[in-house]
Amino acid sequence: MASKINYGIFPNPLPDADGNTTYQVRHTPTGTMSEKEFLAHLKYHNTYNTIMMQSSLTVLKNEIIEQLRNNNRFRIDGIGTFQMKVGLKVKYDDEGNPIKPHFTDPNKIMANDVEVQGVSFTPDPSFVNALKDRISTRNLNGRGPAGRNKVYTREQIIEFLDNYLKEHHSITRRQMQYALNITEYRAQKWLDELTAEEFSKYYCKKQGTTFVYYRYGWE
Repeated sequence: MASKINYGIFPNPLPDADGNTTYQVRHTPTGTMSEKEFLAHLKYHNTYNTIMMQSSLTVLKNEIIEQLRNNNRFRIDGIGTFQMKVGLKVKYDDEGNPIKPHFTDPNKIMANDVEVQGVSFTPDPSFVNALKDRISTRNLNGRGPAGRNKVYTREQIIEFLDNYLKEHHSITRRQMQYALNITEYRAQKWLDELTAEEFSKYYCKKQGTTFVYYRYGWE
């Protein structure tokens, strides 16, 4: 039986060279399997020793980190390759607003201007081919402009944020993007606008390489 892959259709934030709006498709996930759920799944469907599996996952994670710190890629045959991503540090002004790095002279970039910003993953071709096998697609957003990128009012965005923050205390741009089924650009635009207001109820903190948003007094 073929699996159904969920996708949505969204406009690109910038027009093409002729001024036309172009569109893209993105996967629409329905959830995330946690490590705890994964181990429970193995225990129920297989005869694996879940304690040994959990230990193996910890060893694998630590080894990947160690190899990346040693400036090596880490390849798992049949799965793919992990590689460290580095970039320029985002600095902040006196009010805590992020300042985008801007260098016109490469000789002025020093070691303390560079930071680890994440990890990239390149899947093994056999892994992708296995994923493509016996698969079909399903558009969750329907057709037409509303399906491609739902338009929310300011009041609706605030209502969503307040309900979400009451339960989860914080939100990221990615979490808002997928919860509302809107583009990365539109989610970031709403967050930037709401945190920049004179008497804003919301503020932002950087955790690692991620900007996390809170409501004052609801931390």
